[in-house]
Amino acid sequence: MTIGNLPKHIRRKPSRHGQILLAYLPTSKLTHIANKSAHRRVLTNLFHACMAFILHPLEKLGLTGLHLRSGDGAIRDCHPIFAAHIGDYPEQVLVTAIKTGECPVCPAKGDELGDPECVGEPRDLTEILDALNSIDKGATEFTHACKAAGIKPIQQPFWKNLPFVHIYRSITPDILHQLYQGVIKHVISWVRSACGDAEIDARCRRLPPNHNIRLFLKGISHLSRVTGTEHDQICRFLLGIIINIQLPDGMSNTRLIRAVRGILDFLYLAKDPVHTTETLDELDAALQEFDDNKQIFIDLGIHGDFNFPKGHFTHHYRYLIELYGTADNFNTEYTERLHIDLAKDAYRSTNSKDEYPQMTSWLDHRECILMHDKYLRRQLSTVALDNPGDQPPPPPPPLLPKSPLLVFPRELKMSQRPTEYGVSLDTIKESYGASSFNTTLARYIIHLKHPEFSHRQVRNAAEDFHIPFHKVSVFHRIKFISHDPFSIDPSADIVVDSIHSEPPRLDKYGKVIPPRFDTAIIKRKMEGVGGIKGEIFYQTSSVF
Repeated sequence: MTIGNLPKHIRRKPSRHGQILLAYLPTSKLTHIANKSAHRRVLTNLFHACMAFILHPLEKLGLTGLHLRSGDGAIRDCHPIFAAHIGDYPEQVLVTAIKTGECPVCPAKGDELGDPECVGEPRDLTEILDALNSIDKGATEFTHACKAAGIKPIQQPFWKNLPFVHIYRSITPDILHQLYQGVIKHVISWVRSACGDAEIDARCRRLPPNHNIRLFLKGISHLSRVTGTEHDQICRFLLGIIINIQLPDGMSNTRLIRAVRGILDFLYLAKDPVHTTETLDELDAALQEFDDNKQIFIDLGIHGDFNFPKGHFTHHYRYLIELYGTADNFNTEYTERLHIDLAKDAYRSTNSKDEYPQMTSWLDHRECILMHDKYLRRQLSTVALDNPGDQPPPPPPPLLPKSPLLVFPRELKMSQRPTEYGVSLDTIKESYGASSFNTTLARYIIHLKHPEFSHRQVRNAAEDFHIPFHKVSVFHRIKFISHDPFSIDPSADIVVDSIHSEPPRLDKYGKVIPPRFDTAIIKRKMEGVGGIKGEIFYQTSSVF
């Protein structure tokens, strides 16, 4: 469970403990029930009974409220309510009691999900509650009423008695499972079928190395059980590898490129941390571009229809973003790590016998240790009022910005020691491709010795200048880092980008590693040169 007034920069980091464990739900398969229909009903009712037991306090407290102490020490009257449910599609089906293959938000049928015109308002909760209340009229009447309302005959859904809850409006977007593991997964498989795995893999192997882009040197066709992170990495170059690709029977690839671009634009716009009316209009335009061109996959005989719930749910994104805020606040990717922290690690700490009491005790002790650790960090970061002896007072803790930054300031960071010592000037010309290095270095030295010279004077003086050395040290990498003031360790470096300048070399097996020279645009401020102030942009492919 998490609460809605936590900032997203805290919730998205599992290490900040913005979520707490409420309970372990039973995973018993109940295999002794032979009838498949009865087996499914019992499992569904068991889930809702457990959830109703956990959320039972909200039935009263949501109306009467209770006093809670907030972070600033003030006591406030709070009314906790069940606001949003975050989960993948099977969990959404289980919670909303709909049939598999239908939309968990609107009453669209499974055979019309591919039509954007079928997207409607959320289901009528009053009609569904009336059907659920008909259980007193008998099993037959109850079953017919639930079927007419479009839900499964669940005896007591956990959200039935919760105040101010509209479960069909509480289903939130899920970028990980709906987009990366849903629509994007389908689009990648369709592109592979249209262009051929051999051509796609060959183009993946030809991609140049770049920061924040993973290279699939063996291609992507051999991947099995592809994770959301791998789909994210594929999306970064997917559009680039299908440019000018040939389709079967000489068909134009224009619609293919537009469809892929539309869904990628939708993906990255949906991940925006801030939205305005203009960005939501762009979100709709990107989705419309995909809908207008997705017919190419049917024309190629790859796919017969688009009646799958995850693709249909993308049409609800704007409505839900306007209702609850940006979609990155409800991404299940943030809580995937908690399966390890709160379940797997807890189980490993037990002796595998009567494990649940041991797991909960271990988690309680772990939370106490973490709370004590945070207390010590706060105490160490405060300024001591009394300083014995002549010791200088500790520096004050850094002030946090009033509002979270979208992009943290970047800093340039170099290694303490060069990558190569004593590289000759001739080697720099030949191996690094810096043919004008001597001339540029001479101009740089002249400018340092005579800062009052104009550019013309520097160029003229550099023509007759003799460089008094023959070797220099070379750095193969420049890193750009930033710091997150909201993290547990604000001083930790976050590598944002890097520039590489590496000549070809041999690895330990004697295999040639190709060179890598990144292109960088360098901005240099000019002041006082001939009375002109401004900026000069240099483009370079080598770093020394």
